[in-house]
Amino acid sequence: MELTPRIRQRILRDFGEGEREAVEGMLTDLQQSLDRHVDKERITAATLLHAAGNMDALLLAVQDARDDWRDVLMGSGLEHDGWERRLDAEFGPAARRGLPGWRKFFG
Repeated sequence: MELTPRIRQRILRDFGEGEREAVEGMLTDLQQSLDRHVDKERITAATLLHAAGNMDALLLAVQDARDDWRDVLMGSGLEHDGWERRLDAEFGPAARRGLPGWRKFFG
């Protein structure tokens, strides 16, 4: 799975162009290590929220997510019901692919 556009945008905002490639690589590797039945964007977003633009904090959050992805959800605001609204508030709305005319409204 690729990183979603809103995750990529947040990486650029929080880390800047100089660290973008390294951060994207770490988060892509994290997503590949996760079980296919979990919401990978949710876990990736929680990891970024914990990092708050700090590379050392990102390394710790990635390790927490690898050890037990539920740990990284705690304290991120994405751990309870309604996490989708928080994700949209922090990262912007997700593109609604698959709906007729989605590009017209979300593209």
